[in-house]
Amino acid sequence: MKNIAFLSIFLCLIMACVKEGPPGPKGPDGPPYAWPPGNITGYVELRDEFGSLMEKRDSVLLQTYNADSIFRAYTDTNGFFNLKAIPPGNYDISLSKPGFDSIHTFVQHAGGQIDKFIGNVPMRQHVTTKLISLTATAYKEDNLIRIPLELVFNWPAPPRKLVSGFVISVDTSSVRREFLGFEGISTITDIDGVRGKMSQIRSVSANIVPSGTTLYISVRVRPAEPSILWYSYATGTQVSYPYLGDSIRTQITYTE
Repeated sequence: MKNIAFLSIFLCLIMACVKEGPPGPKGPDGPPYAWPPGNITGYVELRDEFGSLMEKRDSVLLQTYNADSIFRAYTDTNGFFNLKAIPPGNYDISLSKPGFDSIHTFVQHAGGQIDKFIGNVPMRQHVTTKLISLTATAYKEDNLIRIPLELVFNWPAPPRKLVSGFVISVDTSSVRREFLGFEGISTITDIDGVRGKMSQIRSVSANIVPSGTTLYISVRVRPAEPSILWYSYATGTQVSYPYLGDSIRTQITYTE
């Protein structure tokens, strides 16, 4: 036991006297870990121009790029798509189908074994309502300027009485676009089975429209269900569906 205790003390004295040498050179860092390629999946929701959900949702082409590589997939009859083996990264995916508005969605993709599921992406048929003419007049009533207007258009599928919505703007400048005043009730009537007519009276405060003011009136066709929103992965926000249809403009000068 005495020998063991003596040896332990001796080793401790030796270690205490040994100086620590300089640190060795740092070895190279290994490559950063990256997840392997993974799938991007989801559904495409097709609606007709009147807002009704379509049962068959196949043949929508999805395309995206990574460097020199292009990745493609088509939806099946349920609208499901699977972009396979996509390397990690940020992607701008285009969606297109003949007869429908083309759109883009932006995806941040981490890769790996779990699919990146982006949910439902809405697309709709082209809005086919064509605008033929727009006429308007203006008169003063109390402290309001009344602007009766009539819009003549072609029915999308004569003599069908369904029509897309209209966005009406009244402005005092031909450059900027404002929505002055408030809308009255719109009335839509048939003319001859091929053409329809929309009538409305717009009201604007007389305080902002003095006599001699030129008013610019514009009408644009919008999808029949404008409440549908489109999710932009680029900004992480929901935005209004990005496409409007045909447009028409006229101008009048209000005089007392």
